[in-house]
Amino acid sequence: MKGIQVEKVGGSYDYVEEIVKPSPEKNQILVKSLVTAINPVEPFMQGTGMLVLSWPIVLGCDASGVVAEVGEGVSKFKIGDKVFGCTRLGHAGYGTFQEFFLMDENLAFKNEGNLSLEEAATVGVGVLTACLGLIRGLKMSLVPKKVDDSSEWVIIIGAAGAVGSFAVQIAHLCGYKVLAACPPSAIKLVESLGADATYSHRLPPEDQLKEIALITGGKFLRVFDASAFGAEVGMAALAKHGDPNAKPKYFSTTNDWIPIDLVEGIEIDLVTLGAIGKSGDEHQREVTAEIAAFIPQLEKLLGNGKLKPIEYEVVGAVGFKEVLKALDVYNNRKGSTKKIVVRVADE
Repeated sequence: MKGIQVEKVGGSYDYVEEIVKPSPEKNQILVKSLVTAINPVEPFMQGTGMLVLSWPIVLGCDASGVVAEVGEGVSKFKIGDKVFGCTRLGHAGYGTFQEFFLMDENLAFKNEGNLSLEEAATVGVGVLTACLGLIRGLKMSLVPKKVDDSSEWVIIIGAAGAVGSFAVQIAHLCGYKVLAACPPSAIKLVESLGADATYSHRLPPEDQLKEIALITGGKFLRVFDASAFGAEVGMAALAKHGDPNAKPKYFSTTNDWIPIDLVEGIEIDLVTLGAIGKSGDEHQREVTAEIAAFIPQLEKLLGNGKLKPIEYEVVGAVGFKEVLKALDVYNNRKGSTKKIVVRVADE
């Protein structure tokens, strides 16, 4: 089958037509790839080799498509159902930059027609990473709750990106006032998603901390760094300006590769979406089980419109060679918060 393959660590993305078509095993589905998204994790894996279990590899982990085959024991899906979500990262057969890819039944979203194929392809990685950061890391409950004057603040750093955009929505739905760190150009966007206030992440750290203290009045004990580069400000905000009576306070970040200095009274959680679908150790099994538990709740929120897909940009025409164009656009883009998606096949 056709697809985009990387031969080795640091190798080029190559269009090939001889990829072996995978077959679904127990509790798995085989999906015909229709729209795939571009995420930071693809160039990260291609350039570093991290998360990749074997080479050559087809990358891509965020897509929407239609069920082509079902494995033994599958009950949620049938052939022809529309499906979307995040696949296992770095596993052969699961890459979405190819004609057919595998998904685990309990880790896949069913699209009941509420989302277009393009909208659906923007959801998986962003919403699941946000849930790991907020629900697992910051100990929130994924239960809709009204925000009022007495609500606690939560700070979301990197609020304009894919993960941050979903995090703002989810935190707001969970009943928190959201203070969003974003560039000035994205203020209207994050406010439309539910942010109650914003500050510029481009300010010097001390000025950011002053803004946080002024806006929240110290009524917060949770910070989520969706940018992976906000640990300094986030940890300092909790230590210096967070609720002095709260024990513990919580910091969660998508940065799981640069060590963060421990601070007494602050619990640190590193978001590891790369564990999805894996069972090699207890942490991977825990993360996979939590993601599986999130999905039915998220399907309802997406279905009733309380949770919305993020803005996107379609690159190219139709076909797998268009993925190469999209990767170039992604690598050369500056300033845009829209997710890049590619239509790789027609229905």
